Amino acid sequence: MEVIDRIETPQQAARRLAAPVLRKGFKPTGLHEYTSASGEPIYWRIRAEHPSEPKWIRPMVRNAAGEYNLSEPPAPPTGKPLYRLHDLAQNPDAAVIVTEGEKAADALVKLGVIATTSGGASSADTADWAPLQGRRVLIWPDFDAAGAKYAQTVAAKLQGIAAEVRIIDVVRLNLPPKGDAAEWLEAHPEATAEHVLALPVIQSEVADQWPEPQELVAEVQPDDYPLDALPARILAAVQEVQGFTRAPLPLVASAALSAVSVAVQGLHDIKRADRLTGPCSLFMLTIAESGERKTTADGFFTKALRDFEAEQVEAAKPAIKAYKSEMAAWEAEKSGLQDAIRTAARNGKSAADLAAKLRDLVNDEPQPPRVPRLLYGDATPEALTWGLSKAWPTAAVISSEAGTVLGSHGMGAESMTRNFSILNQLWDGRDIPIDRRKEGGSFTVRGARLTMALQVQELTLRQFFDRTAGLARGIGFLARFLVAWPASTQGTRFFQAAPEQWPALATFNRRMAEILRAALPMNDAGELEPVLLGFAPDAFEAWRAFHDGIEGMLCIGGELSDVRDVASKTADNAARLALLFHVFEGTPGAVSLEAFNGAARIVAWHLSEARRFLGEFSLSPDVADAARLDAWVLAYCTQHATREVSRKTAQRCGPLRDGATLDAALHALTGLDRVRVVKEGNRRTIELNPQLLGHATATLATHATDAGESRNSRSRKEGES
Repeated sequence: MEVIDRIETPQQAARRLAAPVLRKGFKPTGLHEYTSASGEPIYWRIRAEHPSEPKWIRPMVRNAAGEYNLSEPPAPPTGKPLYRLHDLAQNPDAAVIVTEGEKAADALVKLGVIATTSGGASSADTADWAPLQGRRVLIWPDFDAAGAKYAQTVAAKLQGIAAEVRIIDVVRLNLPPKGDAAEWLEAHPEATAEHVLALPVIQSEVADQWPEPQELVAEVQPDDYPLDALPARILAAVQEVQGFTRAPLPLVASAALSAVSVAVQGLHDIKRADRLTGPCSLFMLTIAESGERKTTADGFFTKALRDFEAEQVEAAKPAIKAYKSEMAAWEAEKSGLQDAIRTAARNGKSAADLAAKLRDLVNDEPQPPRVPRLLYGDATPEALTWGLSKAWPTAAVISSEAGTVLGSHGMGAESMTRNFSILNQLWDGRDIPIDRRKEGGSFTVRGARLTMALQVQELTLRQFFDRTAGLARGIGFLARFLVAWPASTQGTRFFQAAPEQWPALATFNRRMAEILRAALPMNDAGELEPVLLGFAPDAFEAWRAFHDGIEGMLCIGGELSDVRDVASKTADNAARLALLFHVFEGTPGAVSLEAFNGAARIVAWHLSEARRFLGEFSLSPDVADAARLDAWVLAYCTQHATREVSRKTAQRCGPLRDGATLDAALHALTGLDRVRVVKEGNRRTIELNPQLLGHATATLATHATDAGESRNSRSRKEGES
């Protein structure tokens, strides 16, 4: 054991213990001493920072032998001690500011303010708050979502302990994102203790002035996307793209999986069990507003597909040129034979030999070279089937505005049943006979594989299902999709320069290119015959257990009974995704257990998302209207750091534009104590129950990082007044 000098100071010990990270470029920025009420040191927290890495903060304790090590002393039954307890004990009547972290508390102490903290953003629950008994307390959170949550938790802990608790309104302090008290004091060197104690606080009613809000509907809460279930190369690329685009994570992941589906679908089919085989193609549907950057995300992940298309077009140019020449000669010969037959007929001579030659010639008509076309935008099912049959047998419909797909003329009342059926059969991998009277005649699509990756706005999708009178669900069209309904990231995507290097995305695209350059397995007729891959024995057992677990929840009253259509396809989709993972990772042999386990987690997440969205379709129109208004008011108040909105704004910008419909929804929400409508002259204001915003502190949670937006929001609000 290393012998430690018994007269080593805490500062020397901290530098010694932090030496490994200091050698990596970290700089020591603080050593914070936690004391008892009498001033005796209990333990220390070492803080070091790096320009591009997360902060390094570790506890340090001195044992009975006087040696320092990186650990914490055992917490008393009452909880961990607050910071600077000796200051609290020496100033029993002073107001106290609780900050999120020791650095901010130290900055306030230098100004003559009594300040303390429980530590980091997640420390409030385990602290002993008794030393603040009967005191006036101000909470100064950092200007971010974690700070808002910390303030809310501290305020709740101090109920019944402190005489008065207020939260400083950091939205009004013009702080930078994640800014704290220390940064505010640096920007205001003229500030005094009196200035600080008079800073604006969040104004909200005490909770007991509002009844507990009643639940509007039984909601399925969103789960976190299981990012770690993705294979390593896909995971790294998704993280790299999402880190730059700041698009919703499920949207970015879906873009990556859709691209992989396009690349692999023509090479392999999946064998789930005997007589249970089918494509590995995915249908994916992301419900999100316009502007969520799906096109950008798709652009990153479809680059290899677009490059492959361009390469194949270039490579096919000689063949196309030769075909045109052959076709011109064939047309001339055909025309000559037809003229000769007509001449023979006019002269009364036999044309049997000429007719035989013409028949042989027609049978030998030159065929155009098949040039891969993989990507379609808003193509109708009719155009898709023609392209899959005549151009290339594997393709994808990838659209960031799926309203143009779902709302196309091909989805009119007369043809939507037929077109739903065509798309369903393409997902199933069936042969599809197409009867046509137009130019080109009838044909059959055999062995084609199709991926769909659509983004659609919620309102557009609802209108689509209303227009189709439930047919899209009844015929099983929606059931084939992996649905995602992610929260918007708009308002948090602050500018950042694009990275110079994209190593993970480059690795992803190289693997995509390798897969695309593999020759498609085709028969002599040019039809796809994908190679069948099955499960390894342990993977099959896992798939069977997954299948049976889903099946057991489909009975009447079962957990998945309300989404039987979607759930019944879940095990199939899990098998498809497992094959995609297996092939993309280049693992030889049967589909592995690791690939299936990851696929099962992701498909289960999509099933949960489908339940969230489709659950609202069972609501009555009145309840659905109230639910949409409720969600909009909460989102508006969160974004604009307020808890009220004028009725005029709600009608102009919200989901219910009809005045009578809006008033009916407001009446329903008022009856559930979720909102109040306050009348002042001709003006009506909708007030949100502060408990829905976490006693007003959650107004910072999602958008507080955008200080400029918050200031603009207040200006707009003042303009409305």
